[in-house]
Amino acid sequence: MLTLNSIIKRDPEIIAAEADQDLIMVSIATGHYYGVSDVAREIWDAIERPKRVSELVEDLSAGYRVDASLCEEQTLSFLEALLEEGLLQVKDAPTR
Repeated sequence: MLTLNSIIKRDPEIIAAEADQDLIMVSIATGHYYGVSDVAREIWDAIERPKRVSELVEDLSAGYRVDASLCEEQTLSFLEALLEEGLLQVKDAPTR
């Protein structure tokens, strides 16, 4: 399960290409393809390198001027879907 402290990045085994305003992704491992646009595409771009979920939520809520708790809920939901599809790598942050 993802938390705000989880460090995430997209799976390097995913090939992505632009198609008009959308981004089309293909999993090499499964052969499944996916299409994303708008905010989902921005999230995908943001997690090219490892990023803490809390930082991603902060960036999105500031950039779109939305309620932080709503942004957190929707971002975690989207990231969980990516994780279930095998498109995301997760490393939990060390506890202090």
